[in-house]
Amino acid sequence: MRALLVFALLLAAPARADAPRLGLPIACEFGKTCWVQQYADVDLSPGVMDYACGSETYDGHDGTDIRIRDTSSSVAVIASAAGTVKAVHDGVADRLMRSAADRQAVRDIECGNGVVIAHGDGWETQYCHLRQGSVAVKAGDRLEAGAKLGMVGYSGMAAFAHVHLTVRKDGTAVDPFRPSPDAAPACGARNSLWNSEALPALAYHQGDIIGFGFAPGAVGLPQLEEGKLAQQEPQTEWPALVSYLWAINLLAGDEVTVTLTGPGGITASNSATFDHAKAQYLLFAGKKRPPGGWPPGDYTGRITIGPPGAPRLRQDWHATLR
Repeated sequence: MRALLVFALLLAAPARADAPRLGLPIACEFGKTCWVQQYADVDLSPGVMDYACGSETYDGHDGTDIRIRDTSSSVAVIASAAGTVKAVHDGVADRLMRSAADRQAVRDIECGNGVVIAHGDGWETQYCHLRQGSVAVKAGDRLEAGAKLGMVGYSGMAAFAHVHLTVRKDGTAVDPFRPSPDAAPACGARNSLWNSEALPALAYHQGDIIGFGFAPGAVGLPQLEEGKLAQQEPQTEWPALVSYLWAINLLAGDEVTVTLTGPGGITASNSATFDHAKAQYLLFAGKKRPPGGWPPGDYTGRITIGPPGAPRLRQDWHATLR
């Protein structure tokens, strides 16, 4: 079960007449191989708020971040609309931001490897954090919507593998979900620039489960972010058996629980309740191998996320040891 917040205003009004109609900037399957991690911050104060009156952003963020699962994934970045390439940049190493030294290393090249496309009438789109060496266009190229620009990477100021899309009008960033800042205050998309195919794919979620499964021991975010923990079937000789959860954009007040159950009364559970929103979260529960090894039979992992007693997200998975 997935939580999907649909707003009545999504298609309530047409986009600005001079604006390009935007398609997706990435060739992926939303909810399976990619997810929206962050939106533009529409709160002009030191606080944060995304277009849906949620907290899936950070202070001053001026674009839409669409993440892929991990750095080992191979996904193309594509032009959201037809236009002419205004500028490109390549040669910045892919490097996840995990320390002050990492951030210092990309000062003044926060976008990393990227492409800027001019669409006419003062409109342009910028695509950031492409994989080093993947930029496939040059300044002056005339492109159609959907043309390949490069591959999703993690160059520049990137804490996860993603493409950052900024939309500008006359040099000023605008939120493609709400490009008219003078619109009456309301939660949800308004005068959206997204086309009819992109907007449903980008529907607002109150959290997403992007990874889960069994593992032979403790799980760390670097393993997941770098694609070093593939889906695995439990093995009799594993020193431990763990079920884990990897989720994004969880809400203040959410209770997250992950459980493991197996034959012979094997059970483990771990839970946490949040006092503030979580952009990314990892939780696991497990047991050490019993003296005689893991008994044959059916093993189940389960995740629930949401207000206590009323889960909004749930995921079960199973494996059989013979």
